Amino acid sequence: MKRTCTESEKTLLYKNRGQMLEGIYQTASKSTLGIIFIVIFLSAIAMLATTIGFFAIFKFKVIKIVLTFSMTFLFFFYYAVFFAILNTIRINKGKKAFFRQNNLMINGATLVKIEADNCFVYIEDDLLDEKGKPILMEYPSRVFEMSAEDEGKRFIVLYDSDSRFQLVRLNEELRGLIPDDSPFYPLTGEYSEYTRLPHPNMANVDKDGHDLTAGEKEKYADLYVKVIRSVSLRTIKIGVIVLAIVAAFICVLLDNLEGGLPLEKTAPIAGLSWGGYTLFILIITTLGKRNLRRQGRKLVHVKEVVFHSYIIGENSTTVKVYEWIDGQVQLCEYSAGNVATETKYGTIIYKFINEKGDAILLNTSPVGK
Repeated sequence: MKRTCTESEKTLLYKNRGQMLEGIYQTASKSTLGIIFIVIFLSAIAMLATTIGFFAIFKFKVIKIVLTFSMTFLFFFYYAVFFAILNTIRINKGKKAFFRQNNLMINGATLVKIEADNCFVYIEDDLLDEKGKPILMEYPSRVFEMSAEDEGKRFIVLYDSDSRFQLVRLNEELRGLIPDDSPFYPLTGEYSEYTRLPHPNMANVDKDGHDLTAGEKEKYADLYVKVIRSVSLRTIKIGVIVLAIVAAFICVLLDNLEGGLPLEKTAPIAGLSWGGYTLFILIITTLGKRNLRRQGRKLVHVKEVVFHSYIIGENSTTVKVYEWIDGQVQLCEYSAGNVATETKYGTIIYKFINEKGDAILLNTSPVGK
């Protein structure tokens, strides 16, 4: 039965946080633009340092095709290494942050089936549909350390106040936190008879949405302005910091290269360019507030969807969400636009339709609120 997690139980769970499955964090690994910016920057520096050092030490004649191939290989090698390291750090920080929350809930779950793609389906002890049958929940990521032999095993489900969840494997210390058995396992009906959802929040969202009234248009126009400005300002801050670091690195590199430019000449130019760019961005952002409100007033329909992940491609950035369409849950992809990169897997967000029929995704509150 779902209940509040006590402080002593939280302490015990934190101690055993290595038992937490990492699939949800891996699902969200492409959502972390901040990490990607850092990884690209570190990879570029490591690539340049390695290349310059290698040719300086061995005094090889620089052949353009060899240099290009070497730098490309080194960049992607360092990218993979730095991403793996920073992603591991991010996952560990995420686990710690999850257990630091005040209102954690705990429930029991049973693994029902390992599927062909190594994803699995489980049931919670008291998550039932309108007919009183358990709802089959899909875990969002492949879990290769489990197999068909684990079907029927018990797990702990932890929820935060926003119904975001994590699964925890049982060990001897954790076994007493939930009942040993589920009242609904094994299943008594055909597998296809049960409702199947990718996240518990899909049972709570408004499936069809509704057209906005005049009053709602004003309310959501205000939200539209606040959310977009919070997202854009966060991105601008990251961009300004990265630009400053890159400019400083280039200035130092030019100062140390044979035949390069001294720091006294490049630093003022870089500083003025950086300051001018930052000021220009801030002015444009401030002047755009009125235009944002006008765009917000053109929203005509709202619907709740559940966030899955960011997809950062070569030419575009999109967001995947779970959505009810014609009574079925579908994983849909839309332009990322105004969804904050900090959005967690399972968060309920809004899908608006504007007067042109375009879909616009928006967080339900500004970043950090």
